[in-house]
Amino acid sequence: MTGVTANNIYMTAPGNHEVTCFQEGDAFCLTTPYRKFSSYLNRFRMPGDESGGYKNMWYSFDYGIVHVVIINTETDFLNAPSGPGTTLNGGNFQGLTQQQAWLESDLQAANANRAQVPWILVTGHRPFYGSLPQLPAVPGNCDACSTAFEPLIVKYNVDFYFCGHVHWYERLYPIDANGNPLATNYNNQSGPIHVTNGAGGAPEGKASVKKTISASAKIVSAYGYTRLELKNASNARLSFIDSSTLQEADSVDIVRYH
Repeated sequence: MTGVTANNIYMTAPGNHEVTCFQEGDAFCLTTPYRKFSSYLNRFRMPGDESGGYKNMWYSFDYGIVHVVIINTETDFLNAPSGPGTTLNGGNFQGLTQQQAWLESDLQAANANRAQVPWILVTGHRPFYGSLPQLPAVPGNCDACSTAFEPLIVKYNVDFYFCGHVHWYERLYPIDANGNPLATNYNNQSGPIHVTNGAGGAPEGKASVKKTISASAKIVSAYGYTRLELKNASNARLSFIDSSTLQEADSVDIVRYH
């Protein structure tokens, strides 16, 4: 990662592959010194202390006209997929309620500060909603995550939720707290816009589309990256760049009057 991290601004979010040092089934990584996010916590330095969060696990910061919130979708909430007693047995770091209490306080303050920082973006590793359901041994939706976090995301009018985990790109229409589409356009609609992109180049390969949910606007099963351009307080442009062609495979203009 040195070629990227030495020359670019980057911020990290914990996922299931950060619980141990690399692969879930690697016997070396399952030994005690390499569990419970030890490599992730020691190799990076994110502003958890400065934002009232917890180290690299959950934190927030302002960047220009956007308030960015990083959450931990792996541990520290009820039925967390990588928490104590699970296969990965990570965390907890502060119990089952502190992360959610911090998130509510942070989003409440950010929502009150829209005049200065109009956009709010939350990002975590796992998707809450999408066209790949939660199944054993398959990277799909995290139902426990949506229960824990989506009510707060809706309550405080978060604009975007960005995530990975599923090895494709999927853009949803604005949705309600149950994952139902509120509209089929992005012209000043309420409800967060969920964007999944776990297609950066996972060695397990790309996910394939079998059946889409009603809130799904676009799926691209190709390696690539997502770009979000916040042009001003009301206008944004979201796109997905296919790494094989360096061309846009998806794009949409978004209008929101905050």
